[in-house]
Amino acid sequence: MAQAIRRVRISSVQTVIYFKYGYSQNMINEMEKALKKYKSNIKIIEISNISELFNYINFGYSKLGTDCRTQPDMYGNIYKVKSIYIYSHGMPSRITFMLDWDIYKKNNKITSTETAKSNELNLNNYSKFNPKSFSKDNEIWSFACRTGLSVDNDTEIERFTWGEKESLAQKLADRLGGKVHAFLKRSNYENTWGSRADRIDLKIADNLEKVNIDITKDDEFREYKKHEMKLDKIYPWQPQGAYNEVKPGDFPLGPPNCMCIFQKDKDVIIPCQTMAFPKG
Repeated sequence: MAQAIRRVRISSVQTVIYFKYGYSQNMINEMEKALKKYKSNIKIIEISNISELFNYINFGYSKLGTDCRTQPDMYGNIYKVKSIYIYSHGMPSRITFMLDWDIYKKNNKITSTETAKSNELNLNNYSKFNPKSFSKDNEIWSFACRTGLSVDNDTEIERFTWGEKESLAQKLADRLGGKVHAFLKRSNYENTWGSRADRIDLKIADNLEKVNIDITKDDEFREYKKHEMKLDKIYPWQPQGAYNEVKPGDFPLGPPNCMCIFQKDKDVIIPCQTMAFPKG
């Protein structure tokens, strides 16, 4: 949720879709309040399963009879999807939106027919996305782990090949005709609330100010930290959303230490040189 808020804050995102399971009502309320602070007319859609995600992307609604993503014309056309940012867990070529849901519902005595496996985006169901619902210059950004690896490359050991051409990232690029940005490594969310370097710099700045040496370098992070709170008395939260972007992890050894770009009919997977993202 924090990464979604950051994305809305820095990019022109119109819609946030989230899987509802595992969040308390308090968490949902705080997320919605934060999103509307940065974009008052943001559309927030709660979904129960991946079928509702496919419905919204393809037809403009998650459930029949709900608000539709239409253009203001007499034909009821839907706006094309230009960009999708996915913040989720993942396995090689599997975006696992409801990872550990089966354990969670058992431990919390929740009655539900939904399963974690049936709510993955993977090589068995990615083709349910309708290319006609996407703009020609569409881009997908997957911040899940290892979207750019083939399903056979579930290892931490360094190898010479990683099956990128058989990966979910490549399959999505081929089907939708746009660009897919994805990690081959595990993704790492540990800097969401600020990195270790951010905290050290702030501590140094605070100590310097005690001896009347005023520096402004860390004023932004200091202001950010002032708004920290706890949700449900346990979970850290920031109404401003994440402070830092998701970064690549350390494993598996071998693949590029950055996001890579996958495109249709391209033999070369292009490593991104920076973690800078467009505001479109």
